[in-house]
Amino acid sequence: MIGARSMLGLGVLAGPLPTGGVDLPPDDARGRIRRELLKPEYDDSPGFVQWVLGAIERWLIDMLDGISGSSPAHWVVAVIVGLALLTAAVLVLRRSGMLRRSAELSVASDLDADPVQTATQLRQRASDAASAQRWDDAVVLAMRALVRDLDERTLVDVVAGMTAHEAAASAREFFPELSSPLQKIADDFDTAAYSRSSVGAKSARDAVKLAEYLAQTSPTLTDDSVSAFSGVAT
Repeated sequence: MIGARSMLGLGVLAGPLPTGGVDLPPDDARGRIRRELLKPEYDDSPGFVQWVLGAIERWLIDMLDGISGSSPAHWVVAVIVGLALLTAAVLVLRRSGMLRRSAELSVASDLDADPVQTATQLRQRASDAASAQRWDDAVVLAMRALVRDLDERTLVDVVAGMTAHEAAASAREFFPELSSPLQKIADDFDTAAYSRSSVGAKSARDAVKLAEYLAQTSPTLTDDSVSAFSGVAT
């Protein structure tokens, strides 16, 4: 994977990529390559979380080997450091979504979560969650509905591991007038899905309204958005 990305990266630095006789600006070319490399088929690495956990495990083993037969004070230091590393590992797992933060969230937070549901179904689930005052669920489902809607309209190519802020940035290319609400729903999504805090009723209702409004709104096709759309469609 590293070799493939390095070669593609060199290609971008060398100049714009040929796209059927049309030269793309360097930023657009880099964006298209980045979206392409985010697809699962290019990911053959263990992932950042697994790498961090492996590094912590190796460090602990080396440290324990080094203090064999040492004084009790060294063991106390080892225990304190071990607890600190365990806390760090829990935070990494929680931020990655591999460890659910609390029982407040009862739906999957992955933007490409299975089973894949239509945008209409996800919007209905988000509305139902808001009616039931499950604010965190409502925000997460509204964000998933928004992203699914963009995917169904072939405006954004949803890939495994895509973050809410990446999705919001892509959406802004087609809906620049919704820049602030898209930023807000991405922030609220992270709060609902990953943090110890919960979102409030207003954030949940705003998220549901944004998903519904965007579904009824036609995209604004600027030069940048057309280039992005071409990258998704090809």
